[in-house]
Amino acid sequence: MNYDPGIAAPFQQGPLNDIELWNDYDHITCPTLLLRGANSDLLLQDTAQAMTQRGPKARLVELAGIGHAPMLQADDQINIVREFLTS
Repeated sequence: MNYDPGIAAPFQQGPLNDIELWNDYDHITCPTLLLRGANSDLLLQDTAQAMTQRGPKARLVELAGIGHAPMLQADDQINIVREFLTS
C-alpha cells in the first residue's frame, strides 16, 4: 500500500458538515503556493482559482495526470516547491 489505509475512517461515520474556511484563508498574509492535481475531485478548479484571487493570492500550479495531492517525489514537482521557497 502506498497510503494510510485508515485515511477514510472519519468519512465512514456519517456525512461531514461543511466548514467555511474562507475567512481564515483571507487572513493569511505570507506567500502561498497551491499545488493542485488536475484530476482532483476534492480541490475543485473553481476553488483553486478563487484561492488565487483572495487572501494571500496563492500561486497556483496544476499538475496534469495527478489526483488530489501531488506526492512531491518526482523531480519536476520537487523543483516547483524548491523554486517557490528560494524565490
